[in-house]
Amino acid sequence: MSRWAKCPASVRLSVDMPNVSSSYAQEGTNAHDLAEKILTNVKTDLSGYDDEMVDAVMTYVDYIRSFTPTWMKVEERFHLESLHPDLYGTSDCILYFSEEKLLSVIDYKHGKGLAVEAENNHQLMYYALGALMKTGAACSHVEMVIVQPRCFHPVGPIRSWKVSVSDLIDFSADLVDYAKKTEDPQAPTFAGDHCRFCPAAPLCPTLHETAIVSAQEEFSPAFSYNPEKLGDILGKIPAIEAWAKSVKDFAFREAQEGRVPPGYKLVPKRANRKWRNEEDAEHFLLIELGLSCVEARKDPQLKTPAQIEALLPKEDRKRLEEIVLKESSGDTLAPVADKRQTSKPAIETEFTKIEKE
Repeated sequence: MSRWAKCPASVRLSVDMPNVSSSYAQEGTNAHDLAEKILTNVKTDLSGYDDEMVDAVMTYVDYIRSFTPTWMKVEERFHLESLHPDLYGTSDCILYFSEEKLLSVIDYKHGKGLAVEAENNHQLMYYALGALMKTGAACSHVEMVIVQPRCFHPVGPIRSWKVSVSDLIDFSADLVDYAKKTEDPQAPTFAGDHCRFCPAAPLCPTLHETAIVSAQEEFSPAFSYNPEKLGDILGKIPAIEAWAKSVKDFAFREAQEGRVPPGYKLVPKRANRKWRNEEDAEHFLLIELGLSCVEARKDPQLKTPAQIEALLPKEDRKRLEEIVLKESSGDTLAPVADKRQTSKPAIETEFTKIEKE
């Protein structure tokens, strides 16, 4: 919501864009799943999760367990269809305190790249409104809480903001207005921090123009310049960097589908070396090359080919070729002048699947 409330056209521009989930998004989903299991007392084997994730999730869980609410709801879905058919979502955790007439809506953020504020957070107010209307809780105030353990914030990992129910109801009118603006085929585009996670960023004319204009500005201590303009451009850099990355990612996906941008080609990434078979490699290193276990291993694993190569005299290094496999980790997009050979196309991009009638 932080995006489409500020840039209503982003919804229309994103319609045909691929919905690509990043590893960070998947990590966040896994963390939310883990938190839900713990809070709902589902027996969970924590050995399947890394320590950092468990520690972060437990910060969220411990905060919730520090209270004794009248009731608690976890991963509560809502649909504000009485306001607008497309307004729906899921509240991570809702606590209700009948004596205080307080509804507490807690949002867990697993990301560590961008600190999220609780105060005047429209997305959080959206969740809070959804929680209030879904539960029908009799309360006078609603508290909105951000728990973000992995990202530094001067206030700490837990931030909160409290508003009256009447303020939240007033916000519902703004929410409906924001939603309706996205339906306008002539809705304008606006560039800003919200562009960082926009699917339409590669094709956004406003973001493109912002990047071009900013790139044309020159700043040097040898010439007079406008400090305010410098500060303004510094503020735009995160959005421009995100735009540049999204363009690269989009172009790479297009090339993978067989639509390679003119002047570019897909080439293999630098090949990484690894052992063809670790057991065979260890036998070869110990028996054939005479290395000791201490030299060959970096417990609990066998050392990498590069690490072993550094231990060997020059005449023995070539012997590693018979037990080492060179394997590229994938393709990358490069200018046609790049000396690497073009990658062989994937079968699915070269042939059309024919369905039987």
